[in-house]
Amino acid sequence: MTISKNPQIIHDMFNQIAGKYDNNNNLISLGMHKFVKFLSVKNLDIEPKMRVLDECTGTGDFAKFLLKLCPDLEVVGIDFSENMLKIAEKKVPQVKFLKVDCTKLPFGDETFDIATMGFGLRNIEDYGSAISESFRVLKSGGQFLHLDFGQKNLPSKVFDFIVPPLIKVFYGKNLPYEYLLASKREFPTPENLVKIFTEHGFKLKCKKNYLFGVISMQIFTK
Repeated sequence: MTISKNPQIIHDMFNQIAGKYDNNNNLISLGMHKFVKFLSVKNLDIEPKMRVLDECTGTGDFAKFLLKLCPDLEVVGIDFSENMLKIAEKKVPQVKFLKVDCTKLPFGDETFDIATMGFGLRNIEDYGSAISESFRVLKSGGQFLHLDFGQKNLPSKVFDFIVPPLIKVFYGKNLPYEYLLASKREFPTPENLVKIFTEHGFKLKCKKNYLFGVISMQIFTK
């Protein structure tokens, strides 16, 4: 089954679930999603005063962990869900958050030293435009960190099995997380993602798996 990733539908869905988004993520990952996000950003080569673009920032977790590692970073967080951004602004008030579509970035060429995207590309209808725009706004030698679901292995299938009943109990209705599982199944494998990014000019720097391969991280350079 192919799911719809019409931007308006995705926008409305994330606005709908924003208020419970963090609690739901804590529940379905047993709190591990924060640990994995922090571990992933530690793989970046970060220096004070660098400019960082956190794309699909959601409620600002990546932005928060980036500043925890290096408080002197200049971090800009972008998302197209205004309800998610309201939460991010309260969570990380020192970050500038903007409502932006990451397939049409309003920034000049070679503006940022680092770009990050966690659990966002999977929800974008046009992967290519988002990746091309990220490449454009990165400086030469800049880094792009991508984090999302990874291998379609046994632990991943166990995750798919336990999430719906957990969310139904906690959330009351599990439609958004039915979408989550469907988008997870249709998302390219880490190996195919590397091919897609390299086709858009990026070079793979490193990759790591977390939680027995359920989550995969790749860092690319321009």
